[in-house]
Amino acid sequence: MKKMGGRAEDALMAKLVGKGSRKGSTPLGRVGDVIQRPPVWGGVAGVLALTGPRGRRAGLRGIVCYGAAALAHLPIKAAVGRRHPTGAWAHTLGPFTSSFPSGHAASDLAFALGVAQEIPVLLLPLSAATTAVHWSLVRKRSHYVTDVVAGGVLGIVVALAAWKLWPPGGPEGQADTGSADAG
Repeated sequence: MKKMGGRAEDALMAKLVGKGSRKGSTPLGRVGDVIQRPPVWGGVAGVLALTGPRGRRAGLRGIVCYGAAALAHLPIKAAVGRRHPTGAWAHTLGPFTSSFPSGHAASDLAFALGVAQEIPVLLLPLSAATTAVHWSLVRKRSHYVTDVVAGGVLGIVVALAAWKLWPPGGPEGQADTGSADAG
């Protein structure tokens, strides 16, 4: 499966973003360019950890999901070996330079969904942040739309696996109720 993508996706990219790289050319794109950096997600986890036990669990779950998705996408990249969109900037970082799936999309969405398992109210703002990242990846021609969608699906799978294998809540897997029931 070494040849993915083609004229149809190149045509879609041309319609969506025009010619050449457009890094930071829109407000959403500029925000996405910043948010896609791993230290930003680490900072969010750190801030959450400062808010108490629930925040610590949310931050830890987010980081674990982020790392799991970051690792899970590597064998897929190696197997697929897809080229980046026409006009993409040089991709020289990391052992795999395949475009499919987007590792940023996978790890960022896994982080957001992992955190939201502990603190559901954060689903909307964190999802908005990942949307900015995903648009930025397409806008600057780092990835095809299908790369980002596949990365997002992988992030969802990782978050669902975390939910199943590591139920949200306290040590017993019970969600915080805010009360100090003794039994």
